[in-house]
Amino acid sequence: MTHLLALPPELRLLIYTLLLADHQRVSHRTQPTNVHLRPLRTCTLLYAEAAPVLSAYVSLRNEVQITRFLHSLTSERASLVNWADVANDGRVLHDPSTNHIEPASQLYLALARLSSLAILRVFHFRITLRQGKPNGEWTLWVLILVMSRKRRLISPSSLLSLRLSGDCHFPASNRTTPLALPSLLHLSLSAITSNAFDTLDFSRLLPHSRLLSFSHSQGHRLAFELRDPHLASLLRAPSPALSLRKLVLLGSSRLSSHALSTFIQSLHALDYLALSLVTVNELRHNFIHGISPHLTVLKLQVTNAWYAVPLYDEVGAVCDALEERVLKRDSGGVQLVCVSFYPKLMAEDGRAQRWRDIADQRRFTLKIGPWEEDEET
Repeated sequence: MTHLLALPPELRLLIYTLLLADHQRVSHRTQPTNVHLRPLRTCTLLYAEAAPVLSAYVSLRNEVQITRFLHSLTSERASLVNWADVANDGRVLHDPSTNHIEPASQLYLALARLSSLAILRVFHFRITLRQGKPNGEWTLWVLILVMSRKRRLISPSSLLSLRLSGDCHFPASNRTTPLALPSLLHLSLSAITSNAFDTLDFSRLLPHSRLLSFSHSQGHRLAFELRDPHLASLLRAPSPALSLRKLVLLGSSRLSSHALSTFIQSLHALDYLALSLVTVNELRHNFIHGISPHLTVLKLQVTNAWYAVPLYDEVGAVCDALEERVLKRDSGGVQLVCVSFYPKLMAEDGRAQRWRDIADQRRFTLKIGPWEEDEET
């Protein structure tokens, strides 16, 4: 601690910011904790310096944390929080005699007090024996309170970044006033186990928004699967071709190669693409041909479903196009390439070593092998 306080104040502030950014990274779809707040208990000087930075983020993983957070929450501290990670505790209490329903969790009370909240990530909630059950009859519903029009806990128009996972859905809406997130810049869907997203129309969800990043991770064998109509509705949203800079699709097995190629070709501003594709019966359209010339980060993985035949010829064509159109590209220049293809194809004609030589010559980073587990969603 003495060494930290010996550093210049502006350098210490940078350290606090980097500490928080590293802590907020999601590893293996696990919700972060609140250990980033521990330095605040060290000394008065550190608290005064670091509190405005570290207190901007809070992670609420269970009811014990929520209760303690509410007990200690002042108006000043509440105004500092602009980023919250919450567990998707959608349990509700039902009184059969009066038919009264209320949430079992106090999460809605905590969210209602965070007046500056701009970023919300929702994680899967797991009930443990230590948590026990609330008094009274209870059932498990999905999280409908966060953006509910009736409760107005969080204004949908103020959200800039949203991450959802587990058994959740957006509040029910009618045809005349559908739920909309007009200011949303970043949307991440990870291991959604609800079927409420199967018919989701992104063009209605994101009116007037300029989405900068979109990610979808399958993450669960029964999870919501991204399909061709979802990509088509994303293209119908305002200006995705001009705004979307980061696209992450992991474990996609229900996308046709035509829809995928059309979508990628439409994203003229894309500079980060992470695609883990699971083939079933076709890969006729080569999506590499439509990749933006501005791309700086490219991560590719192509495998086949366990019940499908490997498409060696088609994946080989993807490898050839990747080499000619991305790795050897003269204009611009990719900075990071991560690839995971069939070992048979990487050994063919010394392809792996040839790509390493190209990377050394053109001075970009090349990683060959599985990368999906390290990708944050």
